[in-house]
Amino acid sequence: MTSTQTRSRTFHLLRAGGAAAVPLVGLATLAVLAAPHVRGIGFFPVLRFAVIAPACLLVSVTVALLYPALAARVPRPRLTLSLGLVGLSLLILGGMVLGGPAGLVVAAAPAMLAVAVAVSWLVPRFVVRPRWSRVGTATLLLLGLLEAGAFVRAVSSERASPTRALTDAGSRFVTLPGGARIHYVDEGQGETLLFLHGNPAWSYQWRELIRGLRGSYRCIALDYPGFGLSEAPVGFGFTPREQSLVVEAFVEQLQLRDVTLVMQDWGGPIGLGFAGRRPELVKRMVLGSTWAWPTSTGEPRGIFSVIAGGPVGEFLQLNFNGFASFGIQNGVTRELPTDVLEAYLRPFVPLERRGIAAFYPGQITAATAYFQEVEAGLPRLADKDALLFWAHLDQGFPRRDTEHFEKIFPKHRTVELPNANHFFFEDTAEQVVAEVRAFMPAARP
Repeated sequence: MTSTQTRSRTFHLLRAGGAAAVPLVGLATLAVLAAPHVRGIGFFPVLRFAVIAPACLLVSVTVALLYPALAARVPRPRLTLSLGLVGLSLLILGGMVLGGPAGLVVAAAPAMLAVAVAVSWLVPRFVVRPRWSRVGTATLLLLGLLEAGAFVRAVSSERASPTRALTDAGSRFVTLPGGARIHYVDEGQGETLLFLHGNPAWSYQWRELIRGLRGSYRCIALDYPGFGLSEAPVGFGFTPREQSLVVEAFVEQLQLRDVTLVMQDWGGPIGLGFAGRRPELVKRMVLGSTWAWPTSTGEPRGIFSVIAGGPVGEFLQLNFNGFASFGIQNGVTRELPTDVLEAYLRPFVPLERRGIAAFYPGQITAATAYFQEVEAGLPRLADKDALLFWAHLDQGFPRRDTEHFEKIFPKHRTVELPNANHFFFEDTAEQVVAEVRAFMPAARP
């Protein structure tokens, strides 16, 4: 065989391996997503797309280069190849059992075994096929380009943003009796405002309100375990009920009394769960873009829960930090400055912390029992003064949610924000600060 023929043969084998890798990447990704696990927090970063894609390409190209030699030496090369790859996969899985974290082998086994079998079937077909149809070639090329683009996007999302301080002079840490290490901001003096954030977010979301109110009130904003800069204890499940109990323990640890709760998104069910259990500790409510009752899968918020909390949402968040980025940018009417968006997203950049943002959408419908508890406790809060914000542009929390709160809290004042979205305090910070000041008793001189 001449050198030209050798180069042509090598190119054909490389092309065959690359082409076979395209469906293999999709198969492996689907197998990882289909493996039994808790969406988001049960995902292993080692199985992310940025690892799966190049691994499948490497295996596929290597097998393509070796297959002709195997076919020339054994009578049933495909069966031999399949048995060899399955055996190698089992050996690697055995190593995971001995040296990997608990649960990794269960999560990895479907993808590894599926790829082992598929490689032994796909690669020989691509190797022995002399010519490919134009439609097939175009399809594989398009899918390959999409996967390559996704790989680049996934890798770029893992690079930490430029170093900047995420804490300021008001930042503190406290370790609760249950083991959670909680980061919180504590600024100002006077009556206590306790700010409870949503998802995907952290205490940073309240910075403008705290700046506007800390001159008259004590402003405290914490990060729940797994969010922001807080750390969860071993065995923590990250459920909304557990987070609500953390808020209760935090209030007790700091000996807070006569608290005014400021709640948005998940801050509502987490904070109102605490308030329903301990109404004697809570004096007033400030609510916006939130809810506190069960959600069915047939209503818009439930449909969002099924999609964003399912395989699609998990894939986008864990591999590209996609849900956090999309949720923040599309929840604000104005364009956030780059450094502000960066600060919002930075706690979700580490791979081991991304899953929390993918976990909570599913809890909208999965945590029905907890929402029933929260709803049952709301009558104990009916005597509390409430300030309600209705952001007209927030499709996730339409007018009927505000009306529901108006019935729960007879002593309410509702403020309409026609040009605000989900993160309404980003769109209308000055107005919200003014409304909270008018709602709160005048600060003592």
